[in-house]
Amino acid sequence: MQGQIAPRDKARLKAYSIVTQVAAVGGVLSCVALVPASIGMQQVVRSGLYRSPQFQVWAMTTGFAFIAAAAFFIIGTIAFLLWFHKAIANLRKIGLSGLTAKPLWAVASLFVPVAQLFVPFATMRELWNRSHGEDEYQAGASVGTVTTWWTCLLTGVLLVTVVTVTGIINLLTPFKIMTPALLTIAFMLAGIVFWCAAAGYLALIVRRITTAQDSLIDGKSIFA
Repeated sequence: MQGQIAPRDKARLKAYSIVTQVAAVGGVLSCVALVPASIGMQQVVRSGLYRSPQFQVWAMTTGFAFIAAAAFFIIGTIAFLLWFHKAIANLRKIGLSGLTAKPLWAVASLFVPVAQLFVPFATMRELWNRSHGEDEYQAGASVGTVTTWWTCLLTGVLLVTVVTVTGIINLLTPFKIMTPALLTIAFMLAGIVFWCAAAGYLALIVRRITTAQDSLIDGKSIFA
């Protein structure tokens, strides 16, 4: 039987988990408010009512929703990175054999081109399986929740990136990519929806892995 997770490490993991989950929920709610507010403001602008009370209301609503979404994103990202690092470190501290994930590289891989497309996913899958008592031979087994989270995240990033890059090209270069306005809005909205879904699944993953590691305290599911 391997070692046990220290109470202090368990407490820190739970704290990071709670902040990540709260930020994820807050970010989703902010995006839900941001989308209709942005659409409403655009309609008022197209009508030429820049100084109307309706424009001021939509502008303030959009501004508050954007600030809230940005704040939740920053707080949630920091909390998740701390949680990710700590969750992997916990498994290493209790002496599980065959671990391939390393705390620092797992966090850094999220910011490294190419590696960020597959390393975090593989690491999260191993983290889920080993935290739930699977041996090293099952570390890479498929986990539906993790796969759905990663698929939603990458899809959202792809859709939003297409819209953003198209806008930058049209604005800063002599080249123009002509796309229907409704298609652009649809891509952006779809991207936001996938991001929100990814945030929800991430909150679920963080909660379940944290709970699973909590059960490792008594050593019942850890075998040499």
